[in-house]
Amino acid sequence: MTCKHWVILSGIALAFGIQIVFAGEAWLAITSDPSGATISVDNAYRGVTPQHPGDVLRIRVSEGTRKINAHTRIDGQDYAAQKIVTVRGTGEIAVKLQLRAESVSASVVPVAPTSYIGKPWYEWNILPGNVEVPGRNF
Repeated sequence: MTCKHWVILSGIALAFGIQIVFAGEAWLAITSDPSGATISVDNAYRGVTPQHPGDVLRIRVSEGTRKINAHTRIDGQDYAAQKIVTVRGTGEIAVKLQLRAESVSASVVPVAPTSYIGKPWYEWNILPGNVEVPGRNF
């Protein structure tokens, strides 16, 4: 009799275990404009969006809030997009990412002239009117 109960309990545990494993997982169907973007979900690389119209990148994710990042480079210009998606239940969630040109990267920002190197900051002769900060000139 005891062995019979263990078999029944094992079957129930297995059934609930399988249900828990597959419960709450959904598919993200990701497309991007422009296509060919590198996709990461929660900062983990997951693939590249297809080049052909009508095709999608399908990624299986678990329930919860997912952060999707897309990045591509076209003719030396970086394009990026980010979207937060809440996954509930099962099924497929369509995600369309519209990539936009990124702002100037740090490698393009001008550096201090060599005449300032080695001098203390108070000898630089930079007056408040002579400093240009991108996006902060008012």
